[in-house]
Amino acid sequence: LAHLGGYSWPAAETVKGHMFLCVSFIEAHLNSVAKAIRYQEPYIYANNLPPALLNQHNELSNLAKGVEIQVTPFMEHSKFATKAAQVAANIQAFGKHSKSFADMYARVLRNRLSANIRIWAPSDARSKSICKGQHQLRKIASPMQFDGVQVHREADSSKWALVEEKNIVCLTTNDYKLVWHKLQLAKTMLMPIWIERSPTWANSAATIDQGAGHSVIRTMTDYVQNNPRINVLAYSDDPPNLPPRNVKSKTKGVILVDNGADAAAWFVHTVPNFLAHLGGYSWPQSETAKGHMFLCLSFDKAHLNLVGKAIRHQEPYIYANNLPPAILNQYMELSNLVNGVDIRITPFLEHAKFTTKAAHAAANIQAFGKHSKSFADMYARILRNKFSASIRIWAPSDARSKSICKGQYQLRKVASPMQLAGSQISREVDNAKWALLEGKNTVCFTTNDYKISEKQIPGAAICLENVERNPTWGNSAAAINRDAGHSITTTMAHFIANNANINVLAYSDDPPNLPPRNEKSKAKGVLLVDNRVDDAAAWFVHTAPNFLAYLGGYSWPAAETAKGHMFLCLSLNEAHLNSVAKAIRYQEPYIYANNMPAAILGQHIELSNLATGVEIRTTPFLEHAKFTTKASQVAANIQAFGKHTKSFADMYAKVLRNKLSASIRIWAPSDARLKSICKGQYQLRKVASPMQLADSQVSREADSAKWALVEGKNTVCFTTNDYKISEKQIPGAAICLENVGVYNAFIAAAFNVEACNK
Repeated sequence: LAHLGGYSWPAAETVKGHMFLCVSFIEAHLNSVAKAIRYQEPYIYANNLPPALLNQHNELSNLAKGVEIQVTPFMEHSKFATKAAQVAANIQAFGKHSKSFADMYARVLRNRLSANIRIWAPSDARSKSICKGQHQLRKIASPMQFDGVQVHREADSSKWALVEEKNIVCLTTNDYKLVWHKLQLAKTMLMPIWIERSPTWANSAATIDQGAGHSVIRTMTDYVQNNPRINVLAYSDDPPNLPPRNVKSKTKGVILVDNGADAAAWFVHTVPNFLAHLGGYSWPQSETAKGHMFLCLSFDKAHLNLVGKAIRHQEPYIYANNLPPAILNQYMELSNLVNGVDIRITPFLEHAKFTTKAAHAAANIQAFGKHSKSFADMYARILRNKFSASIRIWAPSDARSKSICKGQYQLRKVASPMQLAGSQISREVDNAKWALLEGKNTVCFTTNDYKISEKQIPGAAICLENVERNPTWGNSAAAINRDAGHSITTTMAHFIANNANINVLAYSDDPPNLPPRNEKSKAKGVLLVDNRVDDAAAWFVHTAPNFLAYLGGYSWPAAETAKGHMFLCLSLNEAHLNSVAKAIRYQEPYIYANNMPAAILGQHIELSNLATGVEIRTTPFLEHAKFTTKASQVAANIQAFGKHTKSFADMYAKVLRNKLSASIRIWAPSDARLKSICKGQYQLRKVASPMQLADSQVSREADSAKWALVEGKNTVCFTTNDYKISEKQIPGAAICLENVGVYNAFIAAAFNVEACNK
């Protein structure tokens, strides 16, 4: 289920067997439920539990924040009762951690409940029925009959157990296989139920692929559509509209919390690619023939910490979350779940070029995406080499990554602090990273520091070439933490609020309302595509963590106000979507929002590859694309570089300096080993830190922006990599824009460069 995405059943699941269970309960049981979920190590994909709620329920807060369970016991057993108008049911929730090495059926259920059990779950040849001893375990024969329908175990995704003589049914997530406890892959959630009613199997009033008429859509109405009173956290190993997460945990579910009344619910299911938050109800057709299970538990908020802690132990993948700080602060385990452990992915090197779309002026863009295995520095190896120009950079660096004053193209660090429109900016407090390409009117906004360690970190550089206008540094009309009056809210209006004509794909290593991904890639941005016949698209790139939430309204992270950040938006023709998508793919981004329809993905194969997580497996590991922005009067040349992990290339010296054949100045963190390059035809010089931008002094160490200036080409490249040895193994990007006005604005701030031995 996609949070606030409308009810949408995955068609592929229609033919499969699935199971659904929803339990309502008072909030006093939230900690018990959250703790049980934490032990299942779930991946949370949606969450809007406010701090007020999380502060009340410690286990729910731990679940939401991803706080790990480090000590024994590695088994959680919670008991509570459902909340109902006429009848209540006794619930037991078991959460089994991967370190328990315990089989869920024979060792946990049979022993804990001291009873014979019958199970329905896939098994291997070594895990047999147990007929000896006081309590037996018997496998139910397949196929079996359900209300006239013959169900096969092999085609059924639901798993469950019957506890004989206790009127208990347990809904489980584990197979009955040896590998599940030997290889520490058992992340499980199960619900034994004592209930006073006598239900029988029967067909629902409507088929599950319909958006009305059955209990699942009624249960999740406030998830697939917006309800300001309901905050959510959703998790799945195979979330809707995203590539399968390939995590060990198979857990899937949603937590819903009423931010007014003392009410919460925990919805658990087995369906892949289901449900999209705010995406309407959509059932995956391929699942129709399969068996699936659904479980919904209602409870009071007091148990949110228990639920949060239980989910944390499932190591879930969170794909949607709008739990506000008010809820997370109340429930520590829920907060821990939201801010949990990252899942890493594979990286590359991509270089794409295109032109922005504008009413009066356009700019040429080059976008670089660098993979972690490229082992390439974003500044010296990529920007300086790719642009064949000397560059000046503004980015944090280490002692080993120095300015490069030798060779044909130099790399110089911009001195810190620098002056921008009356403000002194120090590198140490600036999150913005960028590079100026000397002689090419190009500025690159980057994501990487100029450090040896960054070579193993994926990165991006978006380089803007613009020669028409002559911008100057100045303060915006409104503060960035306001939701109106500045360019970001205007640019992203159709991302933070719904517009049926605009489809989006958003990515970030630290997405809003989700745990930091801890991935090597630092890429952050949004693609917007007009689905009408207007041939319009935009690419928004930024450096701010926990920003922006899709359909969540404008919300600026207060902790980032004192730091330096960079924002770049390029408008382009849809014909360039493949170039942009390919450049992004090389950065190995983490996609946190996507509603690109099949009609658009079918037209643009690289965009489809990006959305579905297709890996790049063959050489070349460096992509260089060129295109022109879209404008009515003037266009700009764009070059986008994407660097793969396996390229082992430094983004600045090897890629930008060499590819663009020019001296460059870079602004990015660096280490002691990578210095300015002053020898040879093209130099690489580090821009001195701090530097001045408008009225602010920007320091490299506090600036998330990374960029390079290509001398003699009026080109600025926005990058994602640091200038470090370690960055050679990290994917990265550089987007290079040729524009004399933008270049001059950067070169004025990056006038001072560090010595060649730094």
